[in-house]
Amino acid sequence: MKQLALRFWIAITLALPTTVVAQTVIVGTGNPDVDVPAVQAAVDQGGEVILRGQFSFDRPPTIPTAIPELPLATVLVSKAVAISGTRDVSIEAGTVPFYIEAPGASVSMQKLRFVRPTRSAILVYAVSGLTIASCRIEGVVTVPNRASTGVSIATEYAIPTPDHPGNPENISGRLVIANNDIDMTGGTSSDNVIGLLIFSIGISPDREVDVYVSGNNIRNVTEPAINIRRVGGRAHVESNVLITAPVSSTTALRPEVIRAVNIGSYVIAHNSIECQWPDPDAVGIGVWTQVPDWPMEHAVVVDNQVTMSPPEATVFGSFSAGIGIWGFAADSYVANNRIRGRARAALAVDVFNGGIPANNAFVQNRFEDFEPSVADVFIDTGVPDTLILGQRGTVRDQGVNTVVLPFRGR
Repeated sequence: MKQLALRFWIAITLALPTTVVAQTVIVGTGNPDVDVPAVQAAVDQGGEVILRGQFSFDRPPTIPTAIPELPLATVLVSKAVAISGTRDVSIEAGTVPFYIEAPGASVSMQKLRFVRPTRSAILVYAVSGLTIASCRIEGVVTVPNRASTGVSIATEYAIPTPDHPGNPENISGRLVIANNDIDMTGGTSSDNVIGLLIFSIGISPDREVDVYVSGNNIRNVTEPAINIRRVGGRAHVESNVLITAPVSSTTALRPEVIRAVNIGSYVIAHNSIECQWPDPDAVGIGVWTQVPDWPMEHAVVVDNQVTMSPPEATVFGSFSAGIGIWGFAADSYVANNRIRGRARAALAVDVFNGGIPANNAFVQNRFEDFEPSVADVFIDTGVPDTLILGQRGTVRDQGVNTVVLPFRGR
């Protein structure tokens, strides 16, 4: 009977010329005991899979994942496939609806709508080339004492370190995360809710990644909207609209709306950020590293709009900033950003975990509508060779060899 149902709901399989991949259309039934096997069977064929109608994944997951901290998943993607949805598609519930472990293969997921998945909508552990585009995630079901994400691309779910880097060689090639709408409603102050998590991917020089995170709307997060750690290659975070929840996690302090950490070449540009968190050390954009073996070098942070909107009674801590550079970070270029609202500082360079940032530049950033508790620009004790060029506003300089210059016409 199940086999008959499977054949019925795999509605169309087209035999096309060899220059065109096979196309399979699946029509949802709303019955998870039919929908999940049907989608799994279609994905196992590879090629192009089109999902139509309403699917339910609301049943216990059965697919093991390679990361011990993560739960079982619902559908396994293990080969090259392009999965897309029609205008009426929805995927209701499910613990990690799609788990991608497809070594050496390219995977595309487009125009899918997820409704309240548990833990994560899409988890990627192994792939060579990835597109996740024009998808919607509407809410999340959290699990106590576990992080929840909209999309995770990771070979290590704990914070990666040089001693425990995960398996970054598993993920390589071009990764495009674009034009998605991710609403992480469902988290409370006791939950760690993240929009996009990217941990420990790519190996230089032969299995590098080029990551493009662009045009996404991410909101209602209690931890970073975009959280990137240890990239073997390049990461471009551009033109995203990011709005936090009014609450932040009380179990993971010092949150940043965009977090870029450890090795990698980072460009963070043209993003719109509204940070509403009450955490006294909240940061709009954080660029840093905690270990000297994985230095943060030559990050570019330009043309972003950052609004810091904490509750009125917030007493700011020692890391609060619109844009912060910390630890073993050097040669960062922070320019033409506009920072509004209230925080300890609009721009800050801070010593962290024994790391002293060096040779970083702040150029023509604007904070006319900003109210600092300390100064518009803060340079921590002993920080060397910071350039402050063309900045209006106040400067608290405790650094070494700081150069402060006006810009012609300002």
